[in-house]
Amino acid sequence: MLIQITRKLQKELGIKEFKEIQADINPLFCWHANLVKLGRKKAVILTNDACYYAVVLYGLKKNDFKNIDKLIKAGIRKTMIAEGISDDVIAGYLNEYDEIQFNKTKNRSLVARMNQNCKDAEFYGDDYIENEIVQSYIGRKISHRLVSESDSKDYFKPYERLIELLEDYYGKSPRQVSGALLKIELELGEYQAWRRVIVPMNYFFYNLHQVIQKLYSWQDYHLHEFFIYSEEKDDSKNWNHSEYHRDGYKAIYNVVSDEEQYLFNKNQLEFDKEDFEMIFEKASLLKDYLPARIKYIYDFGDNWCHYIEVEEIIEDYNKIDPEFVDGAGTAPPEDVGGVGGFERFMEVISDPEDEDHQFMLDWAESQNFKEYNEDEIKGNLYIFL
Repeated sequence: MLIQITRKLQKELGIKEFKEIQADINPLFCWHANLVKLGRKKAVILTNDACYYAVVLYGLKKNDFKNIDKLIKAGIRKTMIAEGISDDVIAGYLNEYDEIQFNKTKNRSLVARMNQNCKDAEFYGDDYIENEIVQSYIGRKISHRLVSESDSKDYFKPYERLIELLEDYYGKSPRQVSGALLKIELELGEYQAWRRVIVPMNYFFYNLHQVIQKLYSWQDYHLHEFFIYSEEKDDSKNWNHSEYHRDGYKAIYNVVSDEEQYLFNKNQLEFDKEDFEMIFEKASLLKDYLPARIKYIYDFGDNWCHYIEVEEIIEDYNKIDPEFVDGAGTAPPEDVGGVGGFERFMEVISDPEDEDHQFMLDWAESQNFKEYNEDEIKGNLYIFL
């Protein structure tokens, strides 16, 4: 594998002279790489020569650069896994060449594309996970954006071209993505609202958050988190504990959105004293935790609890998009005041004689409230990965 590096990265790696490259290497196995500063952290952004796919290594320290070969391969492996590429294709790709060779950057157009990927990596600055070197979520985000060749007006997405090139090279489809058929039930007291959906198992938990927002017409105004449960029961929790499960199952993971929420849960809620682990939603793939029971909490004020059951694992789903199956029940508007507030809301809008009827209808419209509509949910259920 050939890594063509900028002078900044060459200096950081302590490479004084490049060895002669013995033979031509397929561009699919060639990458351009640059060293950038993201805040106070050093990062290496790799860009594939053949398809512009991006891999991001973040928070690198002095000793990390001594092991850059292993980190580059780990970065490619982990980002390809998040892309849904099969284990055997990844292994074949990484074993194609015995060692990584370094050389100087090759041409202006590839350097320009590498520099654009570096700018995109900076753009997603709020999405980085501290203490994670391989930022596969960021690499995938960059690689799902439209790009074009320098001499062409035809646009493509790097991940799609990567899939095509791997299929041409290995003679088989490189994607191997299972799907999880989920039933998601929003706890609403006397009312019911549930949705059934298939999601790719190479989604991050953050992508599942996006799916649930679409399914229930939430506006993503508020904080959220997940809990993942084992088969073990835990009778020490009650409804006042966020990790509580209505059927009494024991929490084993708390999935948080970012470093701020992690520190709040650890220090203020003292989750570090609990026997479940905290993980980040943009560093955790569904495939590594499902099947399992899950609870998704949205809006810690109204406290909307969504209970998620895995009904089936579909082995050859091989799609990038979620698929709505069926559902029932109208979801509450934002900021209605929790289950009790929703019950009052439904009572008022159902009674034209209520003195607050028109006011509540006007307020509901301002909150983008809509009755359950299966076709509208299907139309809105797309995720920008």
